[in-house]
Amino acid sequence: EPVSESRNLGDVPLTTELVVNGVARPVQVVSAPNDYDRIFIVEQRSGSTGRIRIFNLNTGTLNSTAFLSVSVNTSSEQGLLGLAFHPDYENNGYFYINYTASGGTYIKRYTVSSDPDIADPGSAYTIMTMSQPYSNHNGGWLGFGPDGYLYIGTGDGGSGGDPGNRAQDITN
Repeated sequence: EPVSESRNLGDVPLTTELVVNGVARPVQVVSAPNDYDRIFIVEQRSGSTGRIRIFNLNTGTLNSTAFLSVSVNTSSEQGLLGLAFHPDYENNGYFYINYTASGGTYIKRYTVSSDPDIADPGSAYTIMTMSQPYSNHNGGWLGFGPDGYLYIGTGDGGSGGDPGNRAQDITN
């Protein structure tokens, strides 16, 4: 049953409402361009699998079959961390994910299958990979800017106090 709560932050009333139960470690909610019937929920990991789940806003149900599942690292802050739909998703079916697995961070492009609720797992195209020296601070956000470019938040590579000074150095 949905739970709702209201609080005041100064003069701005804030309200929360539980939309869906039954997801594992949700880290992001995204909608596809011009799709007002579904939201895509990024699950960081369930076991050794990161998943993208679809919640149907018209029926109020969570699809039992994942839109996409990928094998991911399962330690610390790692897993499936980001999802972005191409601005022309309606025509090309492209979407991008950011996840950690053996060897580091992967940015991949996928295509939706003929079923709009299921991605084509065989369509994976690797855009880039980055090694990750630690299991935390690996970033994960993806998004398209107004310029049409895909932006990727990578984090500083991890560990307390940034021992490699990576957060202060954009050269590597």
